[in-house]
Amino acid sequence: MDRVLGGNRLIGTVHAVPLRVALVHPFAWPDVRRGGERYLDDLARHVAAAGHEVEMITGTAAPSSSEELDVGGGRLVHRRLHHPRSARLERRGVRPVETFGLIALPTLARRRFDVVHALTPTAAVAARAALQRTVFTLLGHPEPDEQRAHPWLRRGALAAVRSASAVTALSPSSAEGWAEVFGRGSEVLPPGVRLDLFPPALPPRTGPPKVLFSADAGDRRKGVDRLLAAFGRVLDQRSDARLQISSATDWTWALAGLGVDRERVERAVDALGPGRPEDVPARYRDATVTVLPSTGEAFGMVLVESLASGTPVVCNDDGGMPSIVSEPAVGRVAQAADPDALSEAILEVVAMAGEPDTPARCVAHAARWSWATAISPAHVALYEAVASGRSAGPRKRGVAR
Repeated sequence: MDRVLGGNRLIGTVHAVPLRVALVHPFAWPDVRRGGERYLDDLARHVAAAGHEVEMITGTAAPSSSEELDVGGGRLVHRRLHHPRSARLERRGVRPVETFGLIALPTLARRRFDVVHALTPTAAVAARAALQRTVFTLLGHPEPDEQRAHPWLRRGALAAVRSASAVTALSPSSAEGWAEVFGRGSEVLPPGVRLDLFPPALPPRTGPPKVLFSADAGDRRKGVDRLLAAFGRVLDQRSDARLQISSATDWTWALAGLGVDRERVERAVDALGPGRPEDVPARYRDATVTVLPSTGEAFGMVLVESLASGTPVVCNDDGGMPSIVSEPAVGRVAQAADPDALSEAILEVVAMAGEPDTPARCVAHAARWSWATAISPAHVALYEAVASGRSAGPRKRGVAR
């Protein structure tokens, strides 16, 4: 059985001896605005603010540099390592994420840390080659087709899983799937949300419904086509509804499958663009419901951010998302591939959003993923176990801890 780390039992823990922690990922927030980069940045800041010494090691096309950031507690240094892109390798399907371990290896070999937290396979392999105690996080959700199409990805991830001091996954569903792939269980250690960045709007959501999609619309796994197919049925019941697409990438490709409903649905879409990071919280607060109809989603931070803002949610019944929308008081889990099921779920949550107590329930639910009170302390607890040698090391699937 995989263990879920988190909870308020660690609030107020005093760490007599600060840990020296390295966090390694090829890309940095907000240079790249994805879940992994956001996880890295928030984690680094909160662990440092708890009094530890943290080095965030990322890549850059520019010359290498380092910067000390003010976190008000411990010490946080951001080291950006020059990581040139290779067109020749990329033509062969080798992405920067697969080469960053080689870039990071000299830095990891020169410096000593109590624990290195690697967010990619090659970073984990490099950390172990440098004889560092290593936590390896499997950021994604298992995708068998990708594993078969790119066997070197599986070999690299397998080497990272086998050698790491501890392995973590972002949700119970992902942990279970990765155990099937690699034969080793993992800790369930989700990312968190900075509640201070998502101040809630507590009035009920009344008036014309605003259905928010806040994800990469160009990534077909995110399911904007599924949402558009369902939205025509939403308009049948609520002709005043608006679909707001918050994305930097093109969404219009998904209109092709709508047939006779295309013109009506397209007229009801507000293309918001990506906005600045500081614009995103207001979009959640302004929405009636946030919908994430993704497949292969390891966690679903969009859902937690929306709930923290007081806005209920709808998600697909796939990946780690149902572990977030675990109570009907804050949203619905639907079969997003079924337009009728998805539209019914959206309409139910639109009605629920108009109830006076719904925003406060959403905010209370999101507090489970607070960096400050739950998620950061859980990470530190794992780091302390690894640094002291109390982690179990590689574990076979199904072995409880």
